[in-house]
Amino acid sequence: MIKTSRYIFLLCFFVTFSPIESKASEQSLCLDGFCIGQSIADARFDKADWVIPKKGLTKEKCTGVGCQPDVAFHDYPRDEQAKLAETVSWIYELTPPYNIITKDNLQTLRQYKYECNLSPRGIFGERRFFGAYRSIPSQYLTIVGLRLIDGELKVYRIAREYPFHEQSELTSLAKKLRAEYGEQVLFYDYLSSNAYTDVIQQNKGGWFARSTMFTPNDLSNNAAELVLIDPSTRSLLEPSSMPASGEIKPLPVHPSKHCSRSMPTQ
Repeated sequence: MIKTSRYIFLLCFFVTFSPIESKASEQSLCLDGFCIGQSIADARFDKADWVIPKKGLTKEKCTGVGCQPDVAFHDYPRDEQAKLAETVSWIYELTPPYNIITKDNLQTLRQYKYECNLSPRGIFGERRFFGAYRSIPSQYLTIVGLRLIDGELKVYRIAREYPFHEQSELTSLAKKLRAEYGEQVLFYDYLSSNAYTDVIQQNKGGWFARSTMFTPNDLSNNAAELVLIDPSTRSLLEPSSMPASGEIKPLPVHPSKHCSRSMPTQ
């Protein structure tokens, strides 16, 4: 499913997060033991076989003062500064880029509480992280998206790709998912190009739909997707003339109090 996996990345992660509204809504939006609002400290993250993308993963070179370890991670212990700087220097090339979770950097990312660099994703942008794994035994590609919430990386989005070979297979899957998620998720019998707009209008917490056109002559190119979002992100999504772009309202960045302390001279 290499053809469609990058599509899933592009479609599923252009969204921002606001504070979680209720514990009940968190627990009801789960997949494979990953839930909206879940902390990266949860043991479930240790059990996932995180996939490292073979293409699109690059190492950024630090060209400014702001991304130097002792500046970007001011007030962390010195050894953690270096580890965190190395970890976030590896990005997956989307627009904007994402940092990824791996088995090797998981413990380091659990120490990621704040960052004093205000432009990791453009001016005053906030980093986004994702972890990719394949479900067992189905091998469905699944993406878990995280961002800083209350000084801790937490899940704000979960997306899964479902390859299918015929329409009846897709219908059967939709019935199974509807039984699990009920009215929380929008179900489409067509492409999900209007998903963002419809989620806003109908006050839902996710959607299920095709992500590619059905192609009888190329069964490897047929896929659907399930996307779960934190319900409190609905107020941040903005309908547009291109709903699939998932435009969002800008949020103010509030640097940690650690960043306002005396910084080292350069």
